[in-house]
Amino acid sequence: MEREVSIRDVAERTGFSTATVSRVLNECGYASEEARKIILETARQMNYTPKKYSHRKNVAVHNNLIAIMAADLKNVFFLEIVHHAEAELASRGIDVIITDSAESPQKEIRALNFLKQKRVNGIIVTPVSETSSYNQEYLAQLKQEGIPIVLMDRDIAGHSFDGIFQDNVNGAIKAVNAFIEQGHRNIATIAGPLSSKPGAERLNGYMQALSAHGIQMHHEYILYGDFQIESGYRLTKEILEKFPEVTAVFFANNLMAVGGLRAIRDYGLAVPDDIALISFGTLNQFSLYNDAPITEVTQPTAAMGRESARMMLKILSNPALQHSLPARRITFDADLIIKGSERYPHNRLPQTVL
Repeated sequence: MEREVSIRDVAERTGFSTATVSRVLNECGYASEEARKIILETARQMNYTPKKYSHRKNVAVHNNLIAIMAADLKNVFFLEIVHHAEAELASRGIDVIITDSAESPQKEIRALNFLKQKRVNGIIVTPVSETSSYNQEYLAQLKQEGIPIVLMDRDIAGHSFDGIFQDNVNGAIKAVNAFIEQGHRNIATIAGPLSSKPGAERLNGYMQALSAHGIQMHHEYILYGDFQIESGYRLTKEILEKFPEVTAVFFANNLMAVGGLRAIRDYGLAVPDDIALISFGTLNQFSLYNDAPITEVTQPTAAMGRESARMMLKILSNPALQHSLPARRITFDADLIIKGSERYPHNRLPQTVL
């Protein structure tokens, strides 16, 4: 008997992700017009027929619909995590709803309420609700009502949720150590919101590295962004204008680093000739005006995505686990990839310890 064509089959044929193919074939969510035409035509040629929820190959997790809620789908970090999580779930015959809270607690609570009404069987979420006690309690209530919750990258203090995280502290320490080894002493950072786990931990790593080398920490060299490009641009300009002695900047995420690079370029400077830069997160998919390759703290997006899905699958196969056992929490290492942007600027005089 001929095997039924699946969304994964169409994705492999077209080269698009299963998430994109799913959005087109289910007429839900954004996809470019070009992608839509290619996917629909390929599905027609392959005689694809939409599946119903009445039959699943995996009995243990049959009839499940899982939601993945990212904090910012404009950020390649979240896109990659969601892609790998969705692919892992799709390989088990589980359908997925993907939604974006856009770093907004208001959008997050509306989406959570919508997902509850849709009777999803589990939610993998990057919470933006660290500053909203109402959102936190709502997530806890959903778990209490029997909807499994798996946190992805960010945490919620005071509650016991399963979750997948990365080692933000050691990743930041490695970045600042790389600066110090190159002779930098006046090192600034554009940190993320301290209300978020990544923001607080990456700033902690920055401070730990300076302290370990006996380098005085200048509080004015710490500026707080919001993980968005605009804040990186604005705050980098502030550093360049107010603190010309700064020779290196550590950015707490890739979007702020993109903004920082644009500010450096607009200021008539270059990396690393005039100022050094390291990003927590890759910049490979951004246009960087032919600047030097940027040294980055890599983020284990594939492992985080797959493991968040597997964690959810384990709960679905035995729902009692989420209430009978301690929360399962996995933290992945973050490695530093040296590309040269950390070098001491040859247009600047060497620094002494300040």
